[in-house]
Amino acid sequence: MEWVEQLGSGIPRVLQTYGRECFKFSDNYIRMSFPREQIIEEQTEGKTTNDKIVELLQNNPMMTREVLAEILQLSVRGVEYQLKKLKETGVIKRQGERKEGYWLVNLEKKKIHRLNNNNEKQNS
Repeated sequence: MEWVEQLGSGIPRVLQTYGRECFKFSDNYIRMSFPREQIIEEQTEGKTTNDKIVELLQNNPMMTREVLAEILQLSVRGVEYQLKKLKETGVIKRQGERKEGYWLVNLEKKKIHRLNNNNEKQNS
């Protein structure tokens, strides 16, 4: 399994995408801050709310409902509704305790769920 796209390509790619402003240098560390809105817009553009949630949970399985709501600009209740639908269809599953748990994403169920949604849209 290849984990590295190309050695030494990270910093130039960050500079190309975000510029020098994202780097803060100190005597003891380097801090990199990325504009969150830009990353999220690129990841979620043109997708359904369910697809956005699934993708965000794949990238960060420990993401909370509150964070999902903030990112997606929905109410927490709206996120809970979407999560409930995804759990009922088997696309996602909560694993572990409430505070230290995480989300599991079933990619096969995600494909089936997407096909069913597309068929419903075509039939209406």
